[in-house]
Amino acid sequence: MTRFRVVVATAAAVALFGAATVRAQAQDEGVKAVEQLVKKARETVEAIANTKAQLGKTMEVYNTLMADTATDRKGLYKKLQQQMASTEERRAEIKVRADEASASAEGVFKSWADSAAAISDPALRKRSEDRITSTRASLAQVKAAGQKASDLYAPVMKTLQDQVTYLGHDLNASAITSLKPDAAKLNARVEELTKQLDDTISSANAAISAISPK
Repeated sequence: MTRFRVVVATAAAVALFGAATVRAQAQDEGVKAVEQLVKKARETVEAIANTKAQLGKTMEVYNTLMADTATDRKGLYKKLQQQMASTEERRAEIKVRADEASASAEGVFKSWADSAAAISDPALRKRSEDRITSTRASLAQVKAAGQKASDLYAPVMKTLQDQVTYLGHDLNASAITSLKPDAAKLNARVEELTKQLDDTISSANAAISAISPK
């Protein structure tokens, strides 16, 4: 083999090795991107769970305020307002996390689609495209879960705010007594809300498990 042929062969081998390295790096980045997407989705579910826990703290203060044995209703009233504000902050966090997951997903799916298009085997390319579709659907479920959770809180928080407003200029024993039937209804609604949130979290986790790298 002449020196020229050796040089050409060596250059070709280097080029092939370089191309293979680039493809491997791109594939590694793809795996990392999906892992990051799963992380974002899990943060959405975590935000739902955190809001549920915060609502529990809020209702604990509410029920202490409504109890006949309450001794510092003014202090409890102020604490209840603080807990309600924290619940609303947690609730807003659900949308933030869901939006972050959606924004992250677009880049991942674009890269994934480009990768699928490079597959020469038609059947294998089709399977990759189908996986993209199913993963999109799973992420959509997580986003929908976040929206549903946020919406579920709205009527409960509105009812709670109405009662806090009612007590704002009338924080005495008779006013508390007059709210007892409303308090019972509110607690029942919160109990139902908690069950719905648990179902929502379970559904979202199932969707995440379907796309999570093992």
